[in-house]
Amino acid sequence: MSTTRGFQEIIEGFVYDYPVCEFFYLTPGDLVFSQRVRAICETECGRYGKCWACPPAVESVEACIERCRRYPHVFLFSTVHSVSDSLNMASCVAAKNAHEEVTLALRERFQQAFGDVLALSTGCALCETCAYPETPCRHPDRRLSTIESHGILLPATLDKVGACHTCTSDTVVYFSLIFFDGNSRPPQ
Repeated sequence: MSTTRGFQEIIEGFVYDYPVCEFFYLTPGDLVFSQRVRAICETECGRYGKCWACPPAVESVEACIERCRRYPHVFLFSTVHSVSDSLNMASCVAAKNAHEEVTLALRERFQQAFGDVLALSTGCALCETCAYPETPCRHPDRRLSTIESHGILLPATLDKVGACHTCTSDTVVYFSLIFFDGNSRPPQ
């Protein structure tokens, strides 16, 4: 079993290769979980019922929370993006997509280092129109579910750990979580 310092050294051996602004080593106990987040998804998010990465296509909120709690370690990170105007949806979507690419790349690095991981982010936007529910996901190996879909109150978690999440008129900040066990895999 890898020690805490051991997995941090492994992660810090590759994380600086990516445009990560801040990162934190957490445990599931540091996250603020709430089953009420699903109600917010259902009533306030336009992606509810329209995407394989969002409710109700993902497991029940109880199952999602349990899945998160199975991992002893959580890596929280942010990326910051310059945009023409933080109220310009197209500019923010482009920045979100750039963040998702960083998340996918880091998920792969964590998988190489630790095996099974769970990565959650801002939600899948790989396809212009999701195949849900008519046909299976076209990119299940690249799909990222939202942090909120797993019952995590992101703003409360960010406040709890002291992460900066202030946007300006020309910057946006996006966050991802990677859950992992911390036991390093032998080099392949």
